[in-house]
Amino acid sequence: MKNLIIVKHPIASHNLSIMRDKNTGKIDFINALDKISYILAAEAYSSIALETKPVNTPFKKINGVRVRDKIVLLPILRAGLGLTKGFVDLYPEVITSHIGIYRDEESLKPVQYYFRFPKIKDKKDLNVIILDPMIATGGSVIFTIEYLLNMGVKKIRVVSLLAAPEGINAINKRFNKNEKKSIEIITCSLDEKLNQNGYIVPGLGDAGDRMFGT
Repeated sequence: MKNLIIVKHPIASHNLSIMRDKNTGKIDFINALDKISYILAAEAYSSIALETKPVNTPFKKINGVRVRDKIVLLPILRAGLGLTKGFVDLYPEVITSHIGIYRDEESLKPVQYYFRFPKIKDKKDLNVIILDPMIATGGSVIFTIEYLLNMGVKKIRVVSLLAAPEGINAINKRFNKNEKKSIEIITCSLDEKLNQNGYIVPGLGDAGDRMFGT
């Protein structure tokens, strides 16, 4: 599938299996998610822009580098919050924004109820990473991407734990017709399908409910 990166890391696979297990409790579920978030963050950060920075080592002056992009995390509430730890720990300078979207149980369409984003006029070096553990129909992600594009954001990447083919196809159909303006998606697993209720199979249940014990 176009612009889909599936992270095949042994530790990520190990912890994802813990999360899939219906007998895994809340604490172990969150701990496994935290560990995977570091691996996903490393992958997402691997292509951010750098610039030269002079560095004085104990022995000589060299040309080092520093991050040029202004990075904004945009977790989709609630479950997206669970992916933030690795991203913030690896790069504390990151800005964390929030978007609240819930899925209407009947129509399965996204409904926005909250949005907070930093006031950044120059968006040339703005790099936004959308965090959504479960890409099911893709509706919430598509809604969020369109919101950002309308704001003038050009660098957008989506990070998830797992995804359904239906959701990835929907995102590609909507945005990835032009390679120069495509949306990259990073995930740990492309699962089989969506069931009749719009849940990912085999999936791991409702990530938000399992994280927060609701």
